[in-house]
Amino acid sequence: MKESESSNLPLVTLFVLIGTVVALLFVGYEHFLGPETSSLAKAEKVQVDEDELPMEDIVSSTVIRDTTSTDTTSVDQDAVDLDQQKKEAEAEKVPEVAVEEPSGKSFTYQADPGESAETIAKHFGLTVDQLKAMNPAGVKGGSKVKVKVQAIHIVGKGDVLRVVAEKYHISKKALMDANHKKEDVTMRGEELVIPLQ
Repeated sequence: MKESESSNLPLVTLFVLIGTVVALLFVGYEHFLGPETSSLAKAEKVQVDEDELPMEDIVSSTVIRDTTSTDTTSVDQDAVDLDQQKKEAEAEKVPEVAVEEPSGKSFTYQADPGESAETIAKHFGLTVDQLKAMNPAGVKGGSKVKVKVQAIHIVGKGDVLRVVAEKYHISKKALMDANHKKEDVTMRGEELVIPLQ
């Protein structure tokens, strides 16, 4: 039985080889091996040319090809529309909102060096916009700044900071900040600025 199986092996191999040759002829020799060598050479040349270009040139050449294929009249119309929108935006004036000056007494405050407009406004219970409206020349640390206050309190007998703060319905800290006080000490006859807070 082994001899008959081994004798069939060369016959099967022969049929497989003949089938492969027929298939090659049927499909076509060129398609089986790949594209024509001339087409392959053209593709390699294009690939080499693009590889040699810097990336910016490849992008710009792609963009140029895309824009030339679009309708030039629509591009021109888009440019005109964009210019019109720019002119309208420039012509449109944003109305300035008038900042109301708070009620209270005017006071000239000597700002510490390095003190910002935000800090000064906070000390006196003002917004930064209100402070800037009262000082059109600008607010700088170390300069004199116009502010609004509730009152100027002259310290009398028994006037400690806590009592003065309660009298004007403000916090003791706000009173100390507005008067550059580091300690809870007052002297008779001293003027204390009472902030709007």
